[in-house]
Amino acid sequence: MLFRSSRRRLLFAEAWETVATLHADDAVIQGEVAAVNRGGAMMLVEGLRAFLPGSHFLAGQNPTEEFVGKKLDLKFLDVDKEANRLVVSHRKAIVDAQINNLAVGAVLKGVVTAVKPYGAFVDVGGMRGLLHISQISCDHISNVDAVIPVGTAIKCMVISQDKGKGRVALSTKTLEADPGDMIKNQAKVYEFAEQTAGKYQERIDAEKRAREEAAQDVIFGLESVFSE
Repeated sequence: MLFRSSRRRLLFAEAWETVATLHADDAVIQGEVAAVNRGGAMMLVEGLRAFLPGSHFLAGQNPTEEFVGKKLDLKFLDVDKEANRLVVSHRKAIVDAQINNLAVGAVLKGVVTAVKPYGAFVDVGGMRGLLHISQISCDHISNVDAVIPVGTAIKCMVISQDKGKGRVALSTKTLEADPGDMIKNQAKVYEFAEQTAGKYQERIDAEKRAREEAAQDVIFGLESVFSE
């Protein structure tokens, strides 16, 4: 019995060392859902029990009984051996993977989850992006809620991202074939979103090439002046 007890303590200590290292590396790990309740789920991670808050499962969802026994990708939120506390996030693992694979110009499907005077927050596959009021339409908008209220399913383009801070800036203005379509005919915007985005990207690339060529012309012109 003493040997078994010592063995358990050793394995317990090794497990905490492992999770501490994984936490420090911000690694994605797998955990098994052991039980669910109103607050979230109890997970088994590296032989230890960890808590997955409902708010860190998936946007707008709580884990249900059907997830018991299933494995989820997770990241650690809190690792405290002294307090015997492990807190993990499924949502963070998904969002971090998505933002690393995102590219400026990508068209995403999303749902408006919050509306502010300065714009709307959009959930795109568990990731939260900001659609600023100036990026909704080429036409002036004074009331965001009147155009895209909470719950609206939209398509939007990624116009910038900060992978370190997990921030994504979105635009529907760039998907308007005609100025004001987001106000007058949103269905048209979403139907031709990918096509319009492709044309927009082609125009941006052409403008970039033109600037680079103009810069080269200036350099060659200066070189010819100094060589005379």
